[in-house]
Amino acid sequence: MAGRNRTLVLEAEVSGRSFSFEDQELALVGDDPEIITAYFAEKKNEYVEKDHEDPFTFKFSDDNNDLTNKDDDLVDDAKRRKLASYIYGKVKADGDKKYTTNTKVYDALTEASYKTDDEITITTYKKEKKEYYSKITTAPMGYQVYLVAETKKLDGKTLKIKILESKSQNQEKTNVFKLVKTETDKLPVLVFAKLEDKTTTTEAGDWIEIDIKKQDQKILGKTEGTEIEVGIKKIQLRPKEDKIASEKEDAIKSFEGWQEALYIREDETVAGKKAVEDAKKDKADRDQEVVKFNFNKGADKKTYPAGKIDAPKTAIIGKAIEYILDIDIKDKDYKYKATATEEDKKNIRWSLYVQGEAKTDKKGTYITAKTKTGVYTYAKTEVVDKKIKLTIVFDKALKGKKVQIEPFRGAPDLTTKPDYVRTTTIKEAATSKITIRDKAHLYLKTQCDSIEEEGETIDNEFLKSTAFKLETPRLLFPFQTIPLNHPDGFKNDNYIKYDYTLHEKKAPTFGVLRSSTRIHAARDLYYELNEPIYAIANGVVTDVHSFYRDTWRIEIEHEYQKIKGFDLVVRYGEVNKNNILVKKGDYVKRGQKIAEIGLLVPHVHQPSGEKRGMLHIEFYTGEGSGNLSDTGIKYNEMLYAKSGKHISGSSFQRRKDLFDPLPLLKKMYINSKKEGSIK
Repeated sequence: MAGRNRTLVLEAEVSGRSFSFEDQELALVGDDPEIITAYFAEKKNEYVEKDHEDPFTFKFSDDNNDLTNKDDDLVDDAKRRKLASYIYGKVKADGDKKYTTNTKVYDALTEASYKTDDEITITTYKKEKKEYYSKITTAPMGYQVYLVAETKKLDGKTLKIKILESKSQNQEKTNVFKLVKTETDKLPVLVFAKLEDKTTTTEAGDWIEIDIKKQDQKILGKTEGTEIEVGIKKIQLRPKEDKIASEKEDAIKSFEGWQEALYIREDETVAGKKAVEDAKKDKADRDQEVVKFNFNKGADKKTYPAGKIDAPKTAIIGKAIEYILDIDIKDKDYKYKATATEEDKKNIRWSLYVQGEAKTDKKGTYITAKTKTGVYTYAKTEVVDKKIKLTIVFDKALKGKKVQIEPFRGAPDLTTKPDYVRTTTIKEAATSKITIRDKAHLYLKTQCDSIEEEGETIDNEFLKSTAFKLETPRLLFPFQTIPLNHPDGFKNDNYIKYDYTLHEKKAPTFGVLRSSTRIHAARDLYYELNEPIYAIANGVVTDVHSFYRDTWRIEIEHEYQKIKGFDLVVRYGEVNKNNILVKKGDYVKRGQKIAEIGLLVPHVHQPSGEKRGMLHIEFYTGEGSGNLSDTGIKYNEMLYAKSGKHISGSSFQRRKDLFDPLPLLKKMYINSKKEGSIK
């Protein structure tokens, strides 16, 4: 029971003399107003089975008694079970929200046979929906959750709650704030106008007001019949703004900022930070280095380079790349003149030609200086272990271009024919991949005016020691509407049999035979034409290409690991070729629109008469390599993909790390529902 400190004054008169006593420390114990607890919660829906007041009566008639038209017909157990299934179907079709099971119907068939006008009674039950709010200790950012406050003697009052962050350990085991800068910074969230509102929100960056009222405690999942004081407010764990406005903007101001604050990328890990510092040191050393280019003009009369260059096919702007030419002449058919010395053989000059530019001035392609504006910021040639090595750092001006590196004696050929010529594509450094998904620890600060003492406020903090953990967002469903062939939104009854969530049924499901040699490798989500398609997570577009019957495909390596150490690869197939918004190499963000639903040409009418498109979506763990389509992979070589429809000679004709997308699609659908992104 709560207590309050009060000043106690005692006055007494004894034998004509007055006495008084004052005590500031006396604690009066009583039933005071109190904020008992406050926490984050989710809304749960459960169905409780209760006996139906009106059981189901089945009457045998001439039109159904063909199932039991002989004496002792039901002695055969198979026939009894067949009849039970028939009656069970009648109960399901009754339309009076009656439920039973095949077993209960079977148990009700106690006679050996039944004749016309015989009746049996089936025990049925009804399902009552039970809704309540249950405490949660963690949730991804973006989820719609509830703030719950339980109080005493504060009925009718408005309680206020602030969401604050407490420090938690980083990689270096230091306690730090992840989202905010100081302990007084409030976390902005979206607040819904009404408890079951789905759209009307305002951003609250300070106090969130919750009305306290008496309700049956069943609202919190407790036994019905006891009245308690409780306040509940629906919020969404995100700020109003989607994108970061500027590099200097505080992380808490946008949803993207929240994500980036908790994403630890490769260059932000302990090892990554060391690599960044090492790269800075290497650059500083290169900037200070004195590089000389010496060349014996007479050497070209004695020898020229041969062999193959060892070097990557791509180079990253600002990062050193090495071109190595083996000049060890042992057991190699190198073409040297008899008068060539060892020094002559090492005396090779290098040429750099940007493909697409004029070739009129060969000397203009020579690498003769440490730097060349707009081409490279560092170059050096040297002999290492009997190999000629060119180290070069390309300038950002060459982004997206192809350069041709060629060693030569007298003059370069500037062609790509010799083996000792290497073509290199210059690329910008890719966005550093997410390697760790961190968490922020949140707690609640509450305040409420006392119902008994005017001007007195009741303050408290909750979840400070056992913090609520805010996680990074989970995978999104690739649409913001429900598929036409999903149980929650069948366009009409004709779509029911094309339910993509079924197991190896009809064309849209994974594992069905599409021909005598090909097994379906995807789940097909039916949509109207031009329905927008969204990226399920951050990632890099690895391919955009024509696919099937005048539609195209987009392949993205997403920053999500189903198998540790490997990034999920998703093929978004049968998209409109005219409305693709990304290209190979693009970095896409979670929820970014990438394309629209396309139309097969000629069109496939499923269901009959319908003209619609679909997303043919394939998932790969990332453990494989090479093209996703691979007719050379046999069925028994697949790591995860299996089919009960498999016949000899059939295969998925896909990379070995293919797997059924359905389990993840179900989770993604729930995630998008909880974020309110599916309309």
